[in-house]
Amino acid sequence: MATIRVGLTLVLLIATFLLLVLTSRGTAAEDFHAWCKKTTHSTKCIDVISADPRSDLKTSPSGFCTIVNDEAKAIAAGTSSKISSLLKTTTDPFLKNALQECSESYDSVNFRLDQDFSVLNHETYPTLAVALTEAYGQAQECEDVLNDPKPLEPSLTPEIQTAADVVDTTLQILNLNECNKIDSCVG
Repeated sequence: MATIRVGLTLVLLIATFLLLVLTSRGTAAEDFHAWCKKTTHSTKCIDVISADPRSDLKTSPSGFCTIVNDEAKAIAAGTSSKISSLLKTTTDPFLKNALQECSESYDSVNFRLDQDFSVLNHETYPTLAVALTEAYGQAQECEDVLNDPKPLEPSLTPEIQTAADVVDTTLQILNLNECNKIDSCVG
């Protein structure tokens, strides 16, 4: 009789464990969709996180931030590369100056995006929020410089806007985690 009781208890424990594991995996996917839907660029957020193969990062806000920030880094690196290519080929001194400013801005964007989101808490939040806010601002500055006094041809606006949107999404997820709203609570 004791053997049956131990066996039944063991079966119930294993069944409970499996149920918890399966339930938590379903919740993780729903969680990132719910989090992304609260951001300004929800479709882009969902697309970026869904496309990422690292399922272990899809279970927490720090993982969501890591995925979206990695995408922002890839986009910013591509934009930097395009700016460098344009710098090598342009002969217009005003455009060359604007591209040089953008190149410096994107060096700073890339530096600021090189953040570690593995630990998101009250202590790390201000540093991460400031870095992302500055990266977003510098991407926008680059666009302003390139479009003053006349728009650059070919335009870098789509790349710059995509980089800014993804950085903004990372910042909003970070803010949702710490502040329960998409706006910053630093200060």
